[in-house]
Amino acid sequence: MVQLTVTFKGKTYAFTDKWEETSLNDSKEFQLEQFKYLEEIKDYVTFENRINNQIKFGYLKEISYIK
Repeated sequence: MVQLTVTFKGKTYAFTDKWEETSLNDSKEFQLEQFKYLEEIKDYVTFENRINNQIKFGYLKEISYIK
């Protein structure tokens, strides 16, 4: 399975398995589309708020790569 990620301010975040995916707006793919749209319209305040809230409730986690 491919891990879906989003990058913001040089940090990469992965969607966790907490997403139930019982409806359209409760899927990882839909959330990724939402992040892409926010980036497209340059709404970085909402983008950052969504990252913070999704981390807070366990839907996103920051991932790091060993270089």
